Amino acid sequence: MNIAAGKINVPTGLDDFLMESADLGRVVGSWGFNPRVDFTRMNAEETNVWFFEQVFNFLRSFFGIIVPDSMEITTYNASKQINKENLNQMTFLDELMLVMKNLKDSIWCIRLNLNIVGFLRTDWDPDKPIRLHIQEPATFIVWGGADETGFQTFSMGYKLFSEQKVEGEHSLLWSVNQPLFEKALKKWERQSRYMIDIIESNSDDLSLGRNGFSKPAPQRARPKPRPVDTGPVVDSIPDLDELMF
Repeated sequence: MNIAAGKINVPTGLDDFLMESADLGRVVGSWGFNPRVDFTRMNAEETNVWFFEQVFNFLRSFFGIIVPDSMEITTYNASKQINKENLNQMTFLDELMLVMKNLKDSIWCIRLNLNIVGFLRTDWDPDKPIRLHIQEPATFIVWGGADETGFQTFSMGYKLFSEQKVEGEHSLLWSVNQPLFEKALKKWERQSRYMIDIIESNSDDLSLGRNGFSKPAPQRARPKPRPVDTGPVVDSIPDLDELMF
């Protein structure tokens, strides 16, 4: 969604993000929770420190599974957006701290676009799965500020969790990658001290649970169609004569 007269592009919530992903042809699952933080009791510095802690908790939990690629930091009321590309995993948190040090306003949203590390079947050696970085859709988003409650979500594509078999080992990509993903989600809950209770997808073809993909995804999952806009609802107000007996 474009905000502030088209100057800034940032999803305003999970539904908005899932619809945006579907419009791009990306099928994703999302896992998140709402800590219900009262930001009205926090100043800008305290709010921004809170954001840093959420990013730190997430990265620590998913270490070895995801790698930061790019970042968008949007300040409250979408007054400013800072974009960082080609992030370095080893120096990313230092770079984030430097950005925050120069901010005067409270952060409203941080969006991390990520690369996934997982096992994948390759064309050149289909019988042997290898571990590598892939650019499958993966995003971590946190919203906060006076009008928010700290909702955060991790969204990821399904192809590493599909029913495709790895020839030679007679195992599914799902059976190779799902245990690693489940371990990371559980660690995220322990690290953040919140239970994952919001599990959504922009496809009816994915079976999701609190611990990840509850069963292998089809090789070709389809995004849900965008809801049909029927326009404003017009209430039928009876004429006074109709009320008279």
